[in-house]
Amino acid sequence: MQNIWKYISNLGIKEKTGELSQKSIVMTNQLNFVILIIMGLLFLTTFITLQFMHEDMSYGTLRIPVLLIVSFFNLVAARFGLTQLSRLSLIFLPTVVFLLGPTLIGYVEEESYTYYPYFVIAASIIPQVLLSPRTERYLYWGSVAFYFILTLFIDKIMVWFGPTHFPIIDRINTFYTFYKIAQIALFLFINSSIYYLRTLNFRFEEELKSKNRELDQQNTELKEQKDKIEQQEDELVSKEISTWQKLVNIISHEIVNSAIPITNLAGITGQMLEDESGAILKPDKIGEETTADIHHSLKIIELRTQALINFVKATKSLTQIPKPNIRRISVRELFDRVTVLYQAKFKEKGVHCEKEITPADLSVDADLELVEQVIINLIQNALEALQDIPEPKLYLSAGKSDSGQVQISVTDNGAGISDEIIEKIFLPYYSTKTDKSGIGLSLSQQIMMLHHGRLEVSTGKKDGATFVLVF
Repeated sequence: MQNIWKYISNLGIKEKTGELSQKSIVMTNQLNFVILIIMGLLFLTTFITLQFMHEDMSYGTLRIPVLLIVSFFNLVAARFGLTQLSRLSLIFLPTVVFLLGPTLIGYVEEESYTYYPYFVIAASIIPQVLLSPRTERYLYWGSVAFYFILTLFIDKIMVWFGPTHFPIIDRINTFYTFYKIAQIALFLFINSSIYYLRTLNFRFEEELKSKNRELDQQNTELKEQKDKIEQQEDELVSKEISTWQKLVNIISHEIVNSAIPITNLAGITGQMLEDESGAILKPDKIGEETTADIHHSLKIIELRTQALINFVKATKSLTQIPKPNIRRISVRELFDRVTVLYQAKFKEKGVHCEKEITPADLSVDADLELVEQVIINLIQNALEALQDIPEPKLYLSAGKSDSGQVQISVTDNGAGISDEIIEKIFLPYYSTKTDKSGIGLSLSQQIMMLHHGRLEVSTGKKDGATFVLVF
């Protein structure tokens, strides 16, 4: 039954049919189908009753099969795409078939005066439901006028075309004014209420469409953001893999660079203690020159081994940062502690150091010793960048961003950092100097991450570099 209802409802709907037209077609088909079923059941019941009572079918009863046939042909018309014809037929023909037609041929019964006006009022709902007062203005108001005129004059039409000797006519004439006012009031109330509700419905639909458009736009933006996040995640994964590859290469390079000389020297030293046959020489057979060479080789092995141990210790320090002891610390105290440590160094290298804190009592929740270590690393790097600079300057500043984050900056007026170097600057073991481990900035970055902050860098080609601790 559900499939039949769906099939009937969609008769005559094409792909290009607009949304409002689709609703009207569906409603037309459903009303025609309901009338068809009701008239069919009513006709069947009436026919069986008349047969059982041995009575003939009257003109009034014939209206039932006629209306049934009209509904059937309306559905057939919709099936072949004549949806407009089906709709107009449903709007006007039921009233013509059931009421106006029999009246014009003189078939008027006494009880017709009691229910014909209300049948017209009920039928006037059909155009209200099927027609749009916006897009089908003339047809809409024409159908409303048609039913309003029938409501006004249906009883007069019955008097003109039907028998005039019904007692009910005389009784109605005694209160005709109130009789007609009641019908007109009922007609106006029902139709104006439906019109108002449809107007509200149109407004709500427009608002809903507007909201849907906004949601669609937001959904599109969210999808774009999702795609962007996924792309960024892919880039982060790629960078992480690249970082690990670089880290492995650096560690491998350092270990191999230390292991190869150790292996070579150990082999050469071993050969110095052997004769041509490979037997170990006795101590008295080893000359002073060979002894000196062996001693020198062992010293080199010791130095390379110590360098490898220092490298491993530096690597270990990256994974053994203590958990921060967070407390409220004064930025001024932090700056004073650091500058006292470097006061002699600044004087030795002729570095002019300036400090600025806004506001003067600025404080931050952090581990004093760990943050101090970060600033020490940054100052040490700045001092190296200030070598060979005519008027070296170091600038320590602190303040709050527009979003309320505390920012501590270390700025120098050195030569700046190239784009190639700045991409690798936080990479563990990366250093532009051969005598440095290259873990200072990486360690500083991890300390800031433990504070749920970050370490940023900005630079110009000739105007130095700025490192910012963001809390």
